[in-house]
Amino acid sequence: MSYLLGNFISEKGEENIKNHKYVPGEYSPMDNLLNPFWIWIVEFLPKWMAPNLVTFVGLAALGGAYLLMLVFDLSMTQPVPEFTYLLVAIGIFVFQTLDAIDGKQARRTGSSSPLGQLFDHGCDSISWTICSMNVISFLGLGLSFNGILAMYSTMVPFYFLNLIEYNTGVFYYSVGIMDGTSAQFMLMFFNILSFTCGADIYQRKISDLLPFMPNFLSDGYLLKHYVMVILIYVGVGFSITMIIKLLNSAKGVQTKMFAFLQIIQHLGIYGLMYLYDADILFVRDHAGIAYISVICMFVLLTCKLIVCLMSKMEYNVIHFEFLIFAPYFYIQSQYDATPESESALKIAFYATFVVMLLITFRFIQTSIGQLTKYLEIHCFKIGPRKEKKQ
Repeated sequence: MSYLLGNFISEKGEENIKNHKYVPGEYSPMDNLLNPFWIWIVEFLPKWMAPNLVTFVGLAALGGAYLLMLVFDLSMTQPVPEFTYLLVAIGIFVFQTLDAIDGKQARRTGSSSPLGQLFDHGCDSISWTICSMNVISFLGLGLSFNGILAMYSTMVPFYFLNLIEYNTGVFYYSVGIMDGTSAQFMLMFFNILSFTCGADIYQRKISDLLPFMPNFLSDGYLLKHYVMVILIYVGVGFSITMIIKLLNSAKGVQTKMFAFLQIIQHLGIYGLMYLYDADILFVRDHAGIAYISVICMFVLLTCKLIVCLMSKMEYNVIHFEFLIFAPYFYIQSQYDATPESESALKIAFYATFVVMLLITFRFIQTSIGQLTKYLEIHCFKIGPRKEKKQ
């Protein structure tokens, strides 16, 4: 946790990042289809606009749209105003587009730098956590096992793609027919369906929506059950493929064991989500905050992984940040519904949320600060960095 003191990347790591070459895999069919549109639209960006600023604007559009949805229902179980679903769909499209053209803007303005990959992939990790929470919201899953499963299916592919890049040096845009761009369009469709057909569309019976369906495929099933099957198929199928690819890429028994431990460590994030007790009314009604607290851990570990793969530093399998949740879970285990225990629970709950937000922000701030200083560039501005004279 050296980043809390303002230093995470070693001097050798800074040098490695400066010499790092991004090796992308092949575009997916969907990427190839959209590429002419991306090439066309990047020409509308002003040349003074830094690539990282392009990415950040897209992330702000997506994050702002979803936060509005979360404000209407923090429990993530109730329908919200239909216009919020449209805003999220637009936010996903805006982020997808700006995220796809930030590299083109960098080449167009001659401002490519290793910081670009770090910032781009860091924003990607945040965007997928927002998308995962959006899935839980429009399906009304709340803090539940199904909610955690939906989050796993949405978030884990991106983590494994970075883990494979850490071990192979190549970042794959897709695996087979599965890719992030197609997944984003699928989420746009699900949100637009809520906007056009009503916020409760996923709580309706299949037999009412599709009366021609055979009884064994419709009786007792809601539309959200079918959406869950799709998400689980894509997420679990993708992760199994990634695990096999990761273990095959690891050379030697020791390397394979290390890769396996990295996978187990990541699964601990979803274990944290499961430990939040949804039987406690306060926790259940504040599911959004519980999820964000744990999501900060996902973003933190993923950003650490991205920094380590670029700097060729060792990515640890033990992260002491997990211990931040220990006081809350201890207090939760002692909860007995008395006013005193209720107050203690709320304090620990919010404190965990705030601390996780702060240390995640601190890591991002430290990493960007180190790189902008070492590379003598700005994060959101094109041109060399000029140090102030003392």
